[in-house]
Amino acid sequence: MNGYSTIPYVIAFSNELVEDPIWFEPSAGSVRLAYRPARDGDWVGPGGVRRYASGILRARVRDLLDRPDERGHERMRKLNTLRQWRCMDHLFCQVCGQPAIDLGTGRTPWLLVRPVFEATGPGTGRTNAPPCCWACVPKALEECKMLRAEPVMLCTVGDVTSAGVLADIYQPMPDTGQPVPCLRNAFVAWSDHIWHAGALAVAQVVDLHGIEPVGPRDGPALHGLR
Repeated sequence: MNGYSTIPYVIAFSNELVEDPIWFEPSAGSVRLAYRPARDGDWVGPGGVRRYASGILRARVRDLLDRPDERGHERMRKLNTLRQWRCMDHLFCQVCGQPAIDLGTGRTPWLLVRPVFEATGPGTGRTNAPPCCWACVPKALEECKMLRAEPVMLCTVGDVTSAGVLADIYQPMPDTGQPVPCLRNAFVAWSDHIWHAGALAVAQVVDLHGIEPVGPRDGPALHGLR
């Protein structure tokens, strides 16, 4: 299991990955990226799933977490987009999938590293990494290769708002209209409408408010905190 005693809740399995065809369909006098055939639940916005052809196209995946005989092997470098989205919407722990909020304080613990976090101001920042509950923090610090390789900030967060998505950006070929990727894992804000038509969202990005760094004396006993 690649050195993990537990496969994190957000990690994808091989049989969950979907490779349905995408194309640029006519839309409001222009074109927009869509699956073929399209489904009503394909598009997302800051409030969740949108009606047909409204919002940003979200990458399709299956959710086979509760079907171990069908899901295949874990893909440690890939996130399951549905489960990552669920963690952001409901503040579920990315490791165990349970609520991460500390009921005693009303704040949510978070492990942040530079590759998945950008500070945007005093006490605020943006991330595509879901929270991590206190019970799973020691395991994450011990087993996650990224957390072992990068300086880590353990913090608590007072509030969370949806900021946008990480997306692969496509443009149509001039002669055929075939989608061609031009950017990978680009941040697209909900307000950046100019990018929405060619975006395929792979993860939700949230703004963190009221970030307060903590250390071993401020929370449960932690091992390996840097």
